[in-house]
Amino acid sequence: MKLIDAPNKKTSGKPLRNGGPLGIVVHHTASSKKSKDENVIQMCIRGVNKVPGPLYNYLIAANGTVWQLTGDNIKANHAGRGNSSVLNGILKGIPVKGRATSAGKISANSSLIGVSLINDGLGQEIPQAQYDACVDICAYLCDKYNINPLSGVIGHLEWTSRKVDPTFDMHDFRAQVVSETKGIPAVKVLKTERISAPKPEIVPNKGVAFPGTLKRGSRSHAVKLVQRRVGAKADGAFGFRTRRKVKAWQRNFNGLKDFAVNHLSVDGIVGRKTWTAMCFKQEDLG
Repeated sequence: MKLIDAPNKKTSGKPLRNGGPLGIVVHHTASSKKSKDENVIQMCIRGVNKVPGPLYNYLIAANGTVWQLTGDNIKANHAGRGNSSVLNGILKGIPVKGRATSAGKISANSSLIGVSLINDGLGQEIPQAQYDACVDICAYLCDKYNINPLSGVIGHLEWTSRKVDPTFDMHDFRAQVVSETKGIPAVKVLKTERISAPKPEIVPNKGVAFPGTLKRGSRSHAVKLVQRRVGAKADGAFGFRTRRKVKAWQRNFNGLKDFAVNHLSVDGIVGRKTWTAMCFKQEDLG
């Protein structure tokens, strides 16, 4: 694993909980695939919109380089509000049961480390080197902080229903992290059973996946796609004008459909139904 301190690494700020983190949350950045790594790194240290940096503790480039964005004891603002049942599962060593079914109400950034892949989350390929580096850093952190990978390594989409990252299967990912850990007594037996399992191959997504709900205040490459579709300025920042354009698009869409079929809420929010109705294709990512 190639672990490097990021330029302007955050060495001061609010600390993690006393005793170290309880778990790890895996993310993707939702940044444009055209963005340079150095720009994404600085964005994640600086913060975006109303979310101050650092956004993650570790950031993984496509070539497998792992950038450390914060000091070991610095909290990152990565997970947002999520489900208390997931945090309780981490505390009790109970494996997560899959995607979250509700948004959740608690904040636990001081208890969870944020690890993110530089990826647009819209179908961009995850190279094997990047995936392997994500496994390596999670295994390293599990050993360092005595985190059980089966309960303490979760995807952002398992923390809250508001998110869809990461785009790979977390069950397979956790199995691979288990096989790479060295000193976690709780998983020694499982390591023996799974150590021979082949590394899962990363299959690029087909089509443009739903990036999670987009609304006023959202900022991402996915917002740019929506802005192009509705005729707003494609700056990636979901503001008042974009909301007004989205509402007009939803209203026009409903006028072309039977009211009882595929009817959209005219609320200026791009949820799963509106995203699907906009019918984004791979060529739209260009």
